[in-house]
Amino acid sequence: MKSIVRFIVLSLAAISISCTPPKTTTNYYFDAINGNDSNSGTKPGDPLKSLSKLGDIAVKPGDSILLKSGSVFTDKLYFSGKGEAGKPIVIGKYGGEAMPHIKGDATSLEMVHIFNSEHIIIRDLEISNKGEKIRPHLSGLLIELYNYGKAENITIDNLFIHDVYGSLIKGEGHVHEDAGGGQAMMLRNFKDDGTDSVLSYFDGLFVHNCLIKDSQRNGIVMWGNWIRKQWLPNLNVVIRNNIIDGVPGDGIVPTACDGAIVEYNVMRNCPPTLPATEACDGIWPFSSDNTIVQYNIVDGHKSQTDGYSYDSDYNCNNTQFRYNLSSNSEGGFLLLCNSGGWPEEWSVGNNGTVVEYNISINDGIRKHIVTEKKTEYYSPIIHITGPTRNSRIEKNIFYVCKKELPEMDKRIIHSDDWRGYADSTFFRNNYIFVEEPTIAFETTKSTNNFIEANLYVGPLKYSGEGFKKHAGKFNRTLWYDAEDENWSKLIEFVKDKKVMLNEKEIPVLEIIGYN
Repeated sequence: MKSIVRFIVLSLAAISISCTPPKTTTNYYFDAINGNDSNSGTKPGDPLKSLSKLGDIAVKPGDSILLKSGSVFTDKLYFSGKGEAGKPIVIGKYGGEAMPHIKGDATSLEMVHIFNSEHIIIRDLEISNKGEKIRPHLSGLLIELYNYGKAENITIDNLFIHDVYGSLIKGEGHVHEDAGGGQAMMLRNFKDDGTDSVLSYFDGLFVHNCLIKDSQRNGIVMWGNWIRKQWLPNLNVVIRNNIIDGVPGDGIVPTACDGAIVEYNVMRNCPPTLPATEACDGIWPFSSDNTIVQYNIVDGHKSQTDGYSYDSDYNCNNTQFRYNLSSNSEGGFLLLCNSGGWPEEWSVGNNGTVVEYNISINDGIRKHIVTEKKTEYYSPIIHITGPTRNSRIEKNIFYVCKKELPEMDKRIIHSDDWRGYADSTFFRNNYIFVEEPTIAFETTKSTNNFIEANLYVGPLKYSGEGFKKHAGKFNRTLWYDAEDENWSKLIEFVKDKKVMLNEKEIPVLEIIGYN
């Protein structure tokens, strides 16, 4: 009898479970040409027209917001919502291969604004925001957290952001009516006005496969909880396989992150449009720990101040630069800096930077006087400034061509003062080619410089130990070690890359003598 009762109970339970309707998801369609705001919007043939109608829709986990391929929308897309793990909300396209274009005229500070959202994917959109004149703080895409807490799993994939006509003036240290630099993409979880009553941070932020073109001032910029007394870092941040083309300022800046990975990105064709007040570099973390910058290319940065391909900036610990290529940047290959004098509750300084297995070709080619330096065409290949600590620069290749003008900078490394000097800098096992007399390392008042086992070809000048001249050619017999897999990783990355030298594209492996 008990067995029969148990069978009946289990059978009824099974019937109950099988009769529970599955949770459904909904697609919401928008067509700027053939849509109508009186439509349901839930079928491709019955689309809505205005992106503002999103405010009337209760979007659920797993739902999609789809814009008609090839349509041009001139109204802003604003969205705030939460998906779930395994059920993200998707904002994308339908009905063809061409991206839908969200086209602004700088009336709105951003054309796509994702606010206090998580478990969301934004993909396959074209975004622009250009007015008749520049506008401070202008963006194409803004991802924003404000008094939110933790936001999980936000993916930005395959966007084309262009012609964001923002201000070129960042505004730090001076007053200017246009202060407030623009950027193609702003990822923000902190406000400078002190109104964050609940600290917010990203846990899972992925920026992949985006093309950013002809935008100013910057490319992909984060702004987070940078002050160390309230440092709540963004986690699991990956910025990968993006192209930044025609951007004059900062290319990629992860801020207030722990363990961010920046890899396989390209910055190129930087226009020389920044005023002399603006210091910019290609890829650099700020107020971040354990950042890995690898497999990137920066070519031809032209900022009048700084203008380095890569920058290990201050308020950072343990930044790693490896397997990167730098070429033709007017400032040089690397800025290694710390703004001294900050109290510890604000900044930890710059500690433990590692720079290894990178290639620098024809960097440091500035042909004008740097304003702050008064009389110098300042552009050492590596500029170390301020009280950095325990920096390790090892097993890199520096290929230094003859400078066009006799007054141009001819130094590999220069260390100087930014409210303090560097301590414990290790420059070891690097490989240097120079075509003309070039100073190896100006240490000035920096302390504990460990300069060891560096090999060079050409007329390098250094009065102390640590540099040994190689009598043969600059080729793989000098620097390549088949038993060191890191060299193989670098060679694999650059094997199909070319660099412009003397108006010719030359394979990287040919330049460094690998072939």
